[in-house]
Order: sequence, then C-alpha cells, then structure tokens
Amino acid sequence: MNVKVSRSPIRMLGYAALAVPAILLSVDMLIAHRWYPEPDATNQVVGSTLDVDGNGVDITVRQLTADGRSQQRRDRLLGAALLAGGVAAMAWSLNELVRPTVVVRADDEGLSVRVDGPGRPPRLFPWEDVVEVRSGLRDDDGTELPVLSLHLADPDMVPGNPAGGEADPPWLHLFADDWEVPAHQVAPVLDQMTGRVRPEGSTE
Repeated sequence: MNVKVSRSPIRMLGYAALAVPAILLSVDMLIAHRWYPEPDATNQVVGSTLDVDGNGVDITVRQLTADGRSQQRRDRLLGAALLAGGVAAMAWSLNELVRPTVVVRADDEGLSVRVDGPGRPPRLFPWEDVVEVRSGLRDDDGTELPVLSLHLADPDMVPGNPAGGEADPPWLHLFADDWEVPAHQVAPVLDQMTGRVRPEGSTE
C-alpha cells in the first residue's frame, strides 16, 4: 500500500487570496497613495509664469517636511517588505496548486516526511524505526492545531528543529492543519503499516 498526502488546495487558494490585498496595499504605499496617506509636505514657490490671460501664476512644488521624509522612509521600507511578502506568498501558493508538495509519503520502504525545510529532500524513516503513529491536537502559540505524531524507536532520530512540526523525543509531531487529508484519517492507516503487534481486543 502507498499513501501520499499533500497540502490542501483550498488552503493554498486562501493564501493566494490574502496575498492580493497585500500586494495592492504595498503598491499604494510606494506609488499611488490613493488610499494610503502621502508623507507630510508643504507647497514651496519656486518661480512664476503667466497664464493665458497674462496674469502672474506661482509655480509650486511639493516639498517633504522633516516628518514627511521620515514617513517616506518608513513607507518605502514597509511597502517593499509587504510587496516582497505578498509576491512570495502568491508564487508559493500558486506553485503548490500546480505542483503540490507531498508532505507525507508511505510505501514499502518506510515513512517519508518533510521536516528539513524548503528545498530539502524528505526524510525517510524505515518502518522498523517507527513504533507508533497517532493523531491529536497540540498547542501552537495558543492555538490548538491537529498533528500527526510519530513515535520513533530512537529518540536521536527526531529532528531538533523540524520544519512544520515540533520535536518531543521520542515523538515527532507534524502540524497537519493545511493537509488535504485530516491527520485523524491518515494516522490509522500509517499505524497499520508499521506492523506493530497489538494486544488482544485492542481497537487502535
């Protein structure tokens, strides 16, 4: 039996939708200033000219005040950061929609999970090193998130700072809130694949 779990396409569409207003706001902060206020400035007279009736008309330019220059630096910094973050989120979510990343894969060789960060290959845990697989909830900065929990035979096999998870040797907890298949549906299947012998009458 082979099991493959990717990120939820609905969640990826949500990330892409959130990136759009971030990009629009950044452009407004940097260029348009249609909704975001412009930095403080005063109009300075730099010359004069004549209108079509021969009347004198002052030529003015907008000069930033000291506070305005500080506001402009702040807006440029925040706008650039917001633009970079929005574009990155949009690109990542669209890429995930087109080519979904497999976060969990199980086959005859063992259980492969992505815990070493973006761009790194998945880590393979052979079945003889996986004692148990469970699902549950785990606190993440005050929010209860669903997790897929792997009990490994050797606590030293648990990554120290796993991406998208939490180390609790001998347990490795993988946050599953953005998976296409809920952790409580994945866990029983993977637990059966460990080949663990269960006591008589066990309902696990």
